[in-house]
Amino acid sequence: MEVIIKQKDLKLAVIGLGYVGLPLAVEFGKLRSIIGFDIKKNRIKQLIKGYDSTRELNFNELSQAKGLTFTHDIKDLKNCNCYIITVPTPVNKFNRPDISALLLASSLVGEVLSKGDIVIYESTVYPGATEEVCAPVLADKSNLSY
Repeated sequence: MEVIIKQKDLKLAVIGLGYVGLPLAVEFGKLRSIIGFDIKKNRIKQLIKGYDSTRELNFNELSQAKGLTFTHDIKDLKNCNCYIITVPTPVNKFNRPDISALLLASSLVGEVLSKGDIVIYESTVYPGATEEVCAPVLADKSNLSY
């Protein structure tokens, strides 16, 4: 049986609050409830105070996102059903992608993933990476199949 989540029932989370994730979370937070998650505790503390060290957004822009809740605690993602992963995938000196952040984010989301949940990767990855690398990690951590 296929599970379809209705828009009104979406419980969103953005994983990774860098130059892609933070503006995305803020825009959603202007319209609806959303959780912004990052593993860096200090980053979360700063964002809660309205300070963005990357200077992507200023205090006024951050404060407009009334529906946005910041956290570094994976337990706060348990009730979400749609995860948007926005972690960096830099290249090394050999121009090969460093997917360690992608693997970590996939592992973290896999810990809270439930059947029917949605995972979106908004990250620059090579063709096939989500199916070949990320999906198996999600499946392993969640005990779900894909």
